Amino acid sequence: AQLSQAARQLNAASALTTLLPLNAAPAASRLPNWLVYLLLIALLATGLALRTWHVGFDYGAGSHPDERSTACFYATPLRLPDSWEQFQDPHQSPLNPLWSVAEQRARSFTYGHFPLYLGAAAAQGLHALAPLAERAGLSTDTVAMMARANVACDGMAVAGRLVMALLDTLTILLVFFLGRRLFGRGAGLLAAALYAFTAQAVQLSHFFAMDPASTTFTVLAIWGAVIMVQDRSWRGLFLTGVGAGLAIASKFSALPILAAPVVAAMCILYSEWSESREADVPADGRTQLYALLGIPFTLLLAVAAFFVTSPYAILDWRSFLQATLVEQGAMVRGVADMPFTRQYRNTIPYLYFIQQQVQWGMWWPLGIVSLGGVGWGLWRILGTLWQMVRRRLVARPVLGELLVWAWLIPYFGLTGAFLAKFNRYMSPVLPFVMILTAGLLVALLARPVPWQRWSGALLTLVALLGGIFWSVAYVNGVYNRDHTWYTASRWMYE
Repeated sequence: AQLSQAARQLNAASALTTLLPLNAAPAASRLPNWLVYLLLIALLATGLALRTWHVGFDYGAGSHPDERSTACFYATPLRLPDSWEQFQDPHQSPLNPLWSVAEQRARSFTYGHFPLYLGAAAAQGLHALAPLAERAGLSTDTVAMMARANVACDGMAVAGRLVMALLDTLTILLVFFLGRRLFGRGAGLLAAALYAFTAQAVQLSHFFAMDPASTTFTVLAIWGAVIMVQDRSWRGLFLTGVGAGLAIASKFSALPILAAPVVAAMCILYSEWSESREADVPADGRTQLYALLGIPFTLLLAVAAFFVTSPYAILDWRSFLQATLVEQGAMVRGVADMPFTRQYRNTIPYLYFIQQQVQWGMWWPLGIVSLGGVGWGLWRILGTLWQMVRRRLVARPVLGELLVWAWLIPYFGLTGAFLAKFNRYMSPVLPFVMILTAGLLVALLARPVPWQRWSGALLTLVALLGGIFWSVAYVNGVYNRDHTWYTASRWMYE
């Protein structure tokens, strides 16, 4: 058995050398551990600072219509039920966002329940900390906002924004872990830096909308699926199942994430078959059993995580399906003629999203380099699939990249075809774009040909400095100035 395992590892290492000539360790991957983690901590601190900078920038005006709806109408009335019986009755529970207990009618809540509960809990926390903030000498306005956070729109919105900022900062950390798994430590660090300075991620963290939460748990699920393929561990199963359940509980459009454990199991079975054939030894039955049992285990875990964090999506399933599939589906497909989606009529599917992300979400320098990263990643995965069709041995790190595309292709394939093309719909795509971009840049930096290394260094500077400039300029231009509604109102009064 030991000889069989050694033979498989030797052949896997040989395949890695053949298939991944771009993965030689660059100088960034040879940094000492203490420096890598010091840089990572600095990135997390900087990312959090950008995402929380002047978090109450609109002074309670409710400038985001979805946030205004969430904070004013759905989050503020939430209360814990008085009894288990009341909790079980979706038409009597004050914790059900899908039903108005006072009016005894369904409500059109189309957002994620889990982030809604997190925001309401954070608002209760701010309310409880208001006396401490007063004793600490915080401003009167801040203390007053904290005191009313659990009952007022503006305080609830700030609490929700802080939750989104914290979750998106967690995404930076998860991007590092996933990038390190796929392309090495240097790529993980660079991917975390690129995502930390992505302007759209900074913008979305300043609103109590559910997209950053769904993004965080989507990255968690893919990271777990990669661990499944590379390590065949129960930790991977757990992270994938819980991450998928929480991603769907944050936003129902994350449903394609359920493909990740299925594709991971298929990759494990292919890897075990090809490794055993190459080494001319019997396949490991335990690994095959792990893959086959992993699919129902992760899916059941995802259902459990979804139910625990969004109980009324199941207890009040009729209202949930009406709001998410019928009403929201009609809006995004253009079947329902909404004033706020007419701007997207006659826009080109898929290309409009890409153009908006490159021009505004990332800005041209980072955006154009990221297009190259996506193209590079797609070319690599097509090569991997061709190797699999030819029944060649494929190294486990390369198989891990399939999990990224198992999310990107179905999600972008569905969402990119919508009539409604709000930029925030691409939030769950951005972390993976940054990982692929970092993979390309680190691969170029590791090439033995001087001009390739120099081009890699130049593109890295263009992407990183472009992202830093655009995100800092955005923060300064938007959050260090009064909201334009106030500026325009003062001008009209004058």
